[in-house]
Amino acid sequence: MRTSLTRALAGTAIVAAAALTAVGTAGAAGATVKKAPTTLTLMEQHAIIKPGQADLLIGTLLSGAKPVIGRAVTLDRLVAGKPVVVETRKTVAHGHVFFIVKPRMTTRYQVVFAGSPLHDGSRSNIATVVVVPPRAATQLSIVESKTSIKRGGWAVISGTLMSHRKALPGQRVWLCVIGKGRPACRNAESTNRLGRVFFIVRPGVTTRYQLRYGGSAMYLPTHSGVVTLVVK
Repeated sequence: MRTSLTRALAGTAIVAAAALTAVGTAGAAGATVKKAPTTLTLMEQHAIIKPGQADLLIGTLLSGAKPVIGRAVTLDRLVAGKPVVVETRKTVAHGHVFFIVKPRMTTRYQVVFAGSPLHDGSRSNIATVVVVPPRAATQLSIVESKTSIKRGGWAVISGTLMSHRKALPGQRVWLCVIGKGRPACRNAESTNRLGRVFFIVRPGVTTRYQLRYGGSAMYLPTHSGVVTLVVK
């Protein structure tokens, strides 16, 4: 009888222990691990490139001040404000991740970290790689209304600025006097809608003239030939 009672108590203890273990396991499984917040930044190495050139984008994933290493980060390019996946790479030392891009036109990029069991996800700032088209060649002609004048007389020096047979309006063109030293460019006028520009000159002595165009973000600089206005 005593042996049977002992066995019964031992069985009850085993069942109770098993029940406590099960409760503990269930509690642990239901517990939520608080993820650490992250920050993700993106910068471009050059920001401005020419067509055909490449740029390096550098992302940095941190949790506080601590780099997050070995995590997948996705590079997106934004098309009409919507992300289009370019590629995914893992962060390396210092939390950096590197992407080489070769856009054909100005493009905005962003990197995204989806998160991990220990870290919250994050999204970077937007980095823009500007692709500047090559500047177009230009041509500038020069014409004098007279080849000679009397002392005290005047003449008109005109020119036409073009690029690939297209007139360039609204561009500043300089009238320069060609002497023994460097050209002296003191007067400038804007081309009209036909790309033409006009200068009235009243030289006291025989003078050589040239027109010069300094160029712009879209067009290369150029200069005309030289004309001589003889003063008799």
